[in-house]
Amino acid sequence: MKIHGYFVLSVLLVVLLAVAAGCTTPQQAPAAPTAAPATAAAVQQTAAPQAPQTAAAQNSNEFDIMIRVHQNDLACVNVGDYLGVTYLYPDDKLTLEAENPGPNTINENILFVDENDQLALRQAKPQWDQVKKGWTYPSVVPLVQFNDITTPVQKTITIKAQHVYYICADDRKEASTQDVTYLVPVKLTRL
Repeated sequence: MKIHGYFVLSVLLVVLLAVAAGCTTPQQAPAAPTAAPATAAAVQQTAAPQAPQTAAAQNSNEFDIMIRVHQNDLACVNVGDYLGVTYLYPDDKLTLEAENPGPNTINENILFVDENDQLALRQAKPQWDQVKKGWTYPSVVPLVQFNDITTPVQKTITIKAQHVYYICADDRKEASTQDVTYLVPVKLTRL
């Protein structure tokens, strides 16, 4: 990696540390909780996806990703940001693993989609399919979809077409008035 790359990485780490340390504008305390509190490890105050891992961690083929998703919302992260590429190509193989953020939190859906489906997913709310007994998304064809994650799940993906790909965590299945953000653990392994 050239010196320029280390400089950009250093600036990115400083910004992330500043945000994590609370060096942003002060936030108001909520008026009163309306539901059972979530575990401290799972609750965050921001909705931005976690930045890609450091250069040392990117030398590995395994990437532990935390997707920050508001309750009753959708959040996506660009797979290429973690793999250090813009596009995935035909015959690239990945393993996607996902877990629930913790007890008394959310049972999210995880979707692995290309760029076009990621844009369509923002407009397509999940719908319960009585026949399939699972969530479906009109006009969206995910490469992988895990529904209502309560236990760890895993699937191997073989890329069929060159695209930009995203991993999305979706909790838009039930209405909620809570303003809580959860960290959804996902592991991506390049085979």
